[in-house]
Amino acid sequence: MTTDATTNTEVAELLAQLDEMYPLLQLEAEDSERLRRPTPAVQQALKDSGIFGLMVPPELGGFGTTPLQIIEVIEKLSHADASLGWLVRALTSETANAATYLNDAAVAELFADGRCPLVAGQSTSFSGDAMRENGGYRVSGTWQFAPGVSMATHLNVAVTVKGSNETLVCLVPRADLRITDNWDMLGLRATASLDYVAEDVFVEDKFVFGIGREDAKRGGVVNRLSPALLAGLQQGAWSQGVARRMLDELRVLTQHKSPSVGAPVTSDEFFAEFARHYSHVRGTMALLRETWRENETTLAAGDDLSDEQETMSRLASSLATRTALELSQLVHRFAGAQVMRNGVLQRFFRDSHAGTQHRGSAHIVTQQCGRMLSGTLPEGAHWGFFDLVIPDAATTNP
Repeated sequence: MTTDATTNTEVAELLAQLDEMYPLLQLEAEDSERLRRPTPAVQQALKDSGIFGLMVPPELGGFGTTPLQIIEVIEKLSHADASLGWLVRALTSETANAATYLNDAAVAELFADGRCPLVAGQSTSFSGDAMRENGGYRVSGTWQFAPGVSMATHLNVAVTVKGSNETLVCLVPRADLRITDNWDMLGLRATASLDYVAEDVFVEDKFVFGIGREDAKRGGVVNRLSPALLAGLQQGAWSQGVARRMLDELRVLTQHKSPSVGAPVTSDEFFAEFARHYSHVRGTMALLRETWRENETTLAAGDDLSDEQETMSRLASSLATRTALELSQLVHRFAGAQVMRNGVLQRFFRDSHAGTQHRGSAHIVTQQCGRMLSGTLPEGAHWGFFDLVIPDAATTNP
């Protein structure tokens, strides 16, 4: 797939490498599920491709990608393997957060001589506590769902500071944390999205950062996106890759199954539904690209996104996710035993359902987008981290 997004030579080379890796990813997919993490061969192939530097600022050896290029890479990888697409989107985001927000002293230590840490964790769920201590913070807490923790060198730990209620993110070596091996899920099994615990861990000041556009110390347009918008961008791309793969698998099944009378996968009803869902996948991809093309132009000019642009960004992600979910239902309805048996269709069916649980693309997001676009909210309504912030009527209309 080639689009106007592929103007970065390094990104074009990465996309070509993903094409070359495709047979390996298919061969190893079942074992990755069994292990609940990518096999060693897949881990090495991903590292060799450089994909984990996708959003690392170029001054630290990363790609310097644009949002449209991120869509292209994550969509392609997710088409090959939904779990890998999910794992890579998480690791690239958290690694980029460390590279973007850490101070110069920490970056010099972590990224020296071409090195790049691999960071997992949660930088948006401030479920931990921190106590100020001379030279840093004493941190404790529990965090859930860290895709790729088995591959990571460090984890981001989001905390609230006792006394000030300030929210911060701490970068902690994986060895200093207790990993809870509790990943027994319906889908996305190969992501090993484990929970982790900090028990009275001391973190030096240089490895602590605030997260937000005003805190960015380096990088380009992508590195100035809020965590919620970045998550939505990648969620939309992931959903498109997953949906497109299910369409491709249905097409293969249709072409190879014996056209016996009444076979659901060759019925007129199936073909009508296939066409309808095909158009939905194309339509949501067009909306995702159009929305982020406009966003790129605005952000490259140094301007903030308008309320409508931010709303459309979240809506495009939510609709792409819903399209993948509806396509999985088509698969379940017409593919028969092919989706019941262990294999590609079943794996993508399960992964598509697991991936719809992300907070940033839940159905409530679509509802909130509708409220914003309708113009019925009071003045001052705006997007917070993930949800709408609606001023109290008593304060807006005294």
